[in-house]
Amino acid sequence: MPLPPPERPWYANGLKFRCTACGKCCTGEPGYVWVRTDDVVRMAGARGMTVEAFTAKFVRKVGDRLSLKERHNGDCVMLEDGKCTVYGAKPTQCSTFPFWEGVLESPQTWAETAEKCPGMNHGDVYDVPDIDVLKGGVPEPLLAKQAAARARATGAPAPDARAEVEAVPEATWAAALADLEALYAALDAELPRYKFVCQGSGDCCDFERFGRRLYVSTLEAEHFFRRSPPRRANHDPKACPAWGPDRLCHAREARFLGCRTFYCGTYRNGDPAEVHERWYRRLKELHARHGLPWRYELVTTWAKERRPAQR
Repeated sequence: MPLPPPERPWYANGLKFRCTACGKCCTGEPGYVWVRTDDVVRMAGARGMTVEAFTAKFVRKVGDRLSLKERHNGDCVMLEDGKCTVYGAKPTQCSTFPFWEGVLESPQTWAETAEKCPGMNHGDVYDVPDIDVLKGGVPEPLLAKQAAARARATGAPAPDARAEVEAVPEATWAAALADLEALYAALDAELPRYKFVCQGSGDCCDFERFGRRLYVSTLEAEHFFRRSPPRRANHDPKACPAWGPDRLCHAREARFLGCRTFYCGTYRNGDPAEVHERWYRRLKELHARHGLPWRYELVTTWAKERRPAQR
């Protein structure tokens, strides 16, 4: 039996934002810009430096975490002349601003932050599913909207993402798919320690009713469409192709990272969102290791291309 839909947050009608690259979020009170290995590698490349040299000059260790250094006035060390010097390669924390828990706590906290940020309450609309993904530390909804805005402004054609995927050699797919299955197995072995409980309600797949969105990477999509039954379990283009009329997944062994890390409710032994963000980063590293194009799309978008619904 399905659960009742969750309570609507105060931003149920969506929030507007488009980054103006003003640099104001890079200044102010002292704090931390948390970074991970992939952030450091990306920023080092943008600055034309080795990872070792970039780390020594710009990164500090805080406990068991890494943060960018700050100047004495609280400015981020990447800020020069009021602009971010690694804007196109900025850390994930920056790429998900202003959709942070503290900013989204209430209309007041949002309004207070907007007083300093000219991009808030203007530009692209982010609905609740978008915001949920961004709150979880996954920047793709924001990056995709900003890329689309730049393309419209410049008239530049969108890259042919499907052609990039089709150009991947089969030997590369074979090695990458084996590594993905090893990653899934390692995740499945880790999850019991958190004592998460799946209620088997099928609500996590009921995208329309519960306002959820499932984003899937290039490699996950390839694995799913190769390993799942060739026929859809439904004829609804707005649904995951594996979701059946019995509200169950009909391709459980091939399910995606977002399926494996989603659990209803709250837990004392771990946070599903934190677990997902950590393994999402490993998934991105897997794409980089095999030279696969990183495309992070809704499962319904992938299904429209690879396994469309037949009315």
